[in-house]
Order: sequence, then structure tokens, then C-alpha cells
Amino acid sequence: MSIATTTEPKSAAKLSGQSNKGENQGCGLYVYCIIDCDHPESFGQIGVGEDQPEVFVIEHEGVGAVVSATPCDKYDISRDNVLAHQRVMEAIMQQGHTVLPIRFNTIADGNDSKSAQRRVEENVLIDRLDEFSSLLATMRCRVELGVKALWSDMKSVFTEIAESDERIRQLREKLLAALQAPPARRPRNLMHAQVKLGEMVKEALEAKKLEAEEKLTAILKPFTADLKKNKPFGDAMFANLAILVEKSWQADITSALSSLETEQAGKVKLRCVGPVPPSNFIELVITWDD
Repeated sequence: MSIATTTEPKSAAKLSGQSNKGENQGCGLYVYCIIDCDHPESFGQIGVGEDQPEVFVIEHEGVGAVVSATPCDKYDISRDNVLAHQRVMEAIMQQGHTVLPIRFNTIADGNDSKSAQRRVEENVLIDRLDEFSSLLATMRCRVELGVKALWSDMKSVFTEIAESDERIRQLREKLLAALQAPPARRPRNLMHAQVKLGEMVKEALEAKKLEAEEKLTAILKPFTADLKKNKPFGDAMFANLAILVEKSWQADITSALSSLETEQAGKVKLRCVGPVPPSNFIELVITWDD
């Protein structure tokens, strides 16, 4: 195996000792996530954008908003930008912080009346302090893992489907016999029959995937706080799961997956990726209403 509540607003003047990187009125701040943090901190130049701006924390009462300065009011939803957003959160996790992901393209803009940093302070760190403090406490001992399951030999999978479904077996035999006949003697509806066989095999494969996925989730469920089924890719992958687990359960997950691989005697490959930010289970939405 390869492995929302609200609070009474407090005075923004109570936020002291913060960085002034976002104080310029025309400068925006891209917001990545909420973390547990008791002091302003910099994570270096790893931010979203071609210039990879410095990523830093604006902190208030143990809760931090991870941001970087930006001249943009919106970024393209490109693979590079989305991955950059994810990499920032992963880098912060690796330094021991608990991370609450914020929706991609969350940007606080500055205007004549209020800077971007002041908006982050008021709308995020003050107005929603209790909500985020509670979420951080809940997630502190939890991580997200990704589990992907694939069949090792698709030829044997398709053979099993053909042998176990009588309708598919009979149609396949008729087609093989027809294809062995001289072209002039082949049935006119041969193409239609081939398409029909392909549709039947695809339907049977999807059913087999669902059955295998359900067996895997049943094995993992006792060790998970939450589980999300994502769409598998390709014929060989039958499960693409995101699981939220207590940190102390990671060894149990690894053991359960290893046992399943051994039991299947090389028929399946199981990949466990993580820990990663819990983006499949938390995606905070920030608004900037004044």
C-alpha cells in the first residue's frame, strides 16, 4: 500500500502589533485559511500569483487569518492557482498549525474608507472569533486523508464481468461468432450489437465499482469521523475517498488498508495520501459586507 455562530463585535483597536502589509488603501489581501496562532508570523514567498507574494498571518486572540498582498480582485480558476492555494495550506500544516480552509479566490479589497487588513480584522477575526475558535478546537486532533483504490488487473475484472452476467456472456458469444463469419454473411446490426455490448459492460463495471467501494467504506468507517465519496477516474479506480480521522487513528487506517491488500492477494492497489488540509469537509465562506 502506498501510502456558524456570531459574536458581539469588539473594537478593532484591540488588534495590536499586527503587520501593516495590507494597510495600503488600494492593496487587497488574498485569504487562504484560518489557523491557530498566537502571534503574527510569516511563511515566506509562497503565495498565489506569478510573483509568489509573502504569506503572513494577521492574528487576534489565538486565531490567525493567513493572507498575502495582491493587486487582483479575482484570480483565474486555473490548475496552477488552485494548486498554489492548496500548497500554502499544506506548508502551514507542516509547521504544526491546525488549518481551516477558506474558499479559493477570497480577497479583501481596500477602499477609501477601510483597508483590506482592517476588513480581515473586523469581518474575520472579530465578528467570527467564537465560531473559528470552536472549529479549530474540534479540528485540532483531526486530519484529512485521501484513499484511492484501484484494481491491478483489468483484464481479469472484465473476464469476471463477462462470466458472471449471462446476458453479456451470450451477446459476446454471438458477436464473436458473427465476426468469424465472412464479411458478406455478417448481420447488418453488428455495429448496434457491439455498441449494446459496450454499454452493458460499462453498466456492469459501474455496479462492480459501487459494490467494491461500499465494501471499502465499511472497513474504514469505524476509524473515521467523516467520509466523503469523490468520483473515481478511469476504469481501474473503484474508490476515491476523502476521510476525516482522529490523528491517533492513522495507524489503524494504515493497518486496515494493508490487511485488505493482503486479503485481495494483489488484485487491488490501495493508496493513502495525507495528512492534507480538510478541504473536503470544511470550506469557509467569508463576506465583506460593511
